[in-house]
Amino acid sequence: MVESAAPTVVAPVEDEKTRALTNYRKKLVEYRDIEQQLKLLRKKEAEMQKSFDKSENDIKSLQSVGQIVGEVLKQLTEEKFIVK
Repeated sequence: MVESAAPTVVAPVEDEKTRALTNYRKKLVEYRDIEQQLKLLRKKEAEMQKSFDKSENDIKSLQSVGQIVGEVLKQLTEEKFIVK
């Protein structure tokens, strides 16, 4: 009877090992998917940052040459305006 008890103990251990490996594989696939999504988000963030920096530089260049866009309060003549 001692011999028959040993295989029944081994089977649950093997079953547990198989379940652990299956769970590990699932988590590994999930991790890779999330890692890919993160990579895409970082790429998108870098593109948006580049676009933002370009916009900031464009605004600074407009301000530096005195072409600040303001609110037109009143048009005096065809070429002259009162701006805020």
